[in-house]
Amino acid sequence: MYVEKLLDDWSKELCSEFDLQPAIDEIGAKKLLDILLDNIGNTESYVRENVLEAICALTLEMSVLSPNDYIHALNTSLSETHLFSGIGGEENDSVFCRAFVSFVIAQIIFADAKQDFLSDAQYMGALEKATQYMILEKDRRGFVYGGRGIVHAISHGTSMIEALIEHPKFSEKYVSLVLECIKCNIVGKGRFAADDWADMGLSEIISTLLVKGISEDVIKEWIENLLPPIDASVGKYTDAHYPYIQIGSDIQHFLMYLYFDLKKKTIHAELREWIFEYSSKQGKLWKKVYLHT
Repeated sequence: MYVEKLLDDWSKELCSEFDLQPAIDEIGAKKLLDILLDNIGNTESYVRENVLEAICALTLEMSVLSPNDYIHALNTSLSETHLFSGIGGEENDSVFCRAFVSFVIAQIIFADAKQDFLSDAQYMGALEKATQYMILEKDRRGFVYGGRGIVHAISHGTSMIEALIEHPKFSEKYVSLVLECIKCNIVGKGRFAADDWADMGLSEIISTLLVKGISEDVIKEWIENLLPPIDASVGKYTDAHYPYIQIGSDIQHFLMYLYFDLKKKTIHAELREWIFEYSSKQGKLWKKVYLHT
């Protein structure tokens, strides 16, 4: 089949253009999309990256898929075989499928924002599964050597969540779901940052919420409740106290990324100043950790 030749060619180089029409003529767009989804977690880095770009071309650039095709692809992507494949287990190659299918889900959500083929219930189901995935994902790796390449599960998941927020069906009633999945990736999973800079994108979810119209007060209250309560009897520099120092540091790093994201976008100057004061040395976050105030 032509698609087999494509996959073989894609293992050798990253492509800038994709001629998918011969494969569509041979097996149809829906079947081609199914084959691409079967390879979204391919352990060869070049194949996986090319498959992702091909799916992007198929879902966003070409007018060859029906509404039912999109819905079928979304259901497949959100399933146990893809977004939840091996979720919560030890670090292994199943993460490639989870991480890269997150981008596919984002593409389908972008397509629906223009075409409106999802019902309210289908959109809500996608949002619930996406946030559930972000809470359950434990693989923090940025890159795997030996030809396997980029992982960036949390960063890729961030793109999926942003697409869902930017969608016309998103409303304030879904904010708590989103904020909870962000919190779970700042507090309680070890260090906040991945192996490289990718996790800084997690902070961009907040600016996306703000642009959507969510109030600064909601964000401030959420930030102030990120740090778990500290028992006043816990002495400084003890075994019991150090985990709170680490969590406080993770929160501070997240807030640094958020501060600079808002500054780059030149939005919410008052909130930026509040974040700066809250997270600086001797600021409110520091006092919570060290002075229990």
